[in-house]
Amino acid sequence: MKLKQFKVQLTLRMSVLFVCLLLLAAGIASGSHSLSLVVLAIAIVAQMFSLLRYVDHTNHELESFLAGLRFGDFQQTYTIGHLGSSFRALEKTVQNTVSNLKSARAEREQLAIYYRALLQHIPIPFFIVHKGNRVRILNNATRRTFNVSHIRNTDELEQFGAAFQRDVNQIQAGESLLTTIELAGHPEYFIMTATQLTTRGTVHMLISLQNIQGALDATELATWQNMLRVTSHEVLNSLAPVSSCAQTARELADNALAREQLDKQSREEFQDIRDSVDTVLRRSEGLVRFIQSYRQLSRMPKPQKEKIDLEKYFLHLSALVGGELAHKQIAIHFSHFPARLAVMADKDMLDQTLINLIRNSSEALSSTNDARITINGFSDDKQRTVIEVSDNGPGVAEEISEKIFVPYFTARTKGSGVGLALVRYVMLSHGGSVNYAPGKDGGSTFRLVF
Repeated sequence: MKLKQFKVQLTLRMSVLFVCLLLLAAGIASGSHSLSLVVLAIAIVAQMFSLLRYVDHTNHELESFLAGLRFGDFQQTYTIGHLGSSFRALEKTVQNTVSNLKSARAEREQLAIYYRALLQHIPIPFFIVHKGNRVRILNNATRRTFNVSHIRNTDELEQFGAAFQRDVNQIQAGESLLTTIELAGHPEYFIMTATQLTTRGTVHMLISLQNIQGALDATELATWQNMLRVTSHEVLNSLAPVSSCAQTARELADNALAREQLDKQSREEFQDIRDSVDTVLRRSEGLVRFIQSYRQLSRMPKPQKEKIDLEKYFLHLSALVGGELAHKQIAIHFSHFPARLAVMADKDMLDQTLINLIRNSSEALSSTNDARITINGFSDDKQRTVIEVSDNGPGVAEEISEKIFVPYFTARTKGSGVGLALVRYVMLSHGGSVNYAPGKDGGSTFRLVF
């Protein structure tokens, strides 16, 4: 802004005012009542108003400059050093203040950018619950977890499970609790932690979610493997002398039966002993085979992952199981989308997994007309590769659907309980998951998520 010499202007204006006052005082003292005294009085009043306007104008310009600083406008300048030495100090102070404010604002903006970028890249979901149950998503991890761009209020959380919505509404500041979130129709466990924030007198609740499903799966896998390893070792050690004694007893019974001098009653008794020992031997051998089948669960190798093109792989899988299914008069169909869909997996383990599921389906379809199995590959809304194995059989009874992946559990008379447990362990070792859901038109659907 352009300002004249403040001190000179102020001195001149006050000097003129002072002279006018002296002339007016002298005229009044002399007893004069001329028109010039009236004019002089008007001039004095005009000078006083002019002086006040000049000072107010200077103050208004300073106020305008400071108001600009208040609202963050640092482009303004307030050059007042030319008004005198006292104003040069003020100008220097103002310039230093503006410079510091610019630096502080630039630093705050850089920190804000840094913290926003940091928050966006943190893999833990964060969201805020405002007053009135309004919800604001804070980072990309939350959007990826819930597969939504925004959530307006806690009522919309019901789509992820009533338990999760209830926990969000009831959690207190400083509290952590275990919650379950329904994601893509499959429940996953999270640790929910709440922190209270207060801004401008308004209280908000910052909520973070830590997915512990992978840790739980890994712990469960390790626990089952250790249990199976110890159990199989102890059972095999216990069965070894039983089998050995049974073998020895059968040989003794055979030797006794080979004697010609045995009477009929003794021969019948030895034959009964031999039959009983045979039964014990067969059962012990059966138990050994049963336990050895479980030992593969405790000795699973680390998967050697490779990129597998599903179009080529489905042709390979069709060749493996097509003949067996055709013999059982079961149709099998393969589909995938998009065209170049691929999965990172151990090919041998993937073979074992899908063959187990297909054979389970074929056994379930033994009394079904127009039996068919469908293998479908696709990418889900989180860009994960999914392979579904579906059939049109009777499905799994609701009361046992949560137990089918547990080792030793089987609903079939001749089942060992290994197949689906092995499928689950293979998926866990790949960092994925497997879940069961009833088919839309009946039957079963097993979903492998990589």
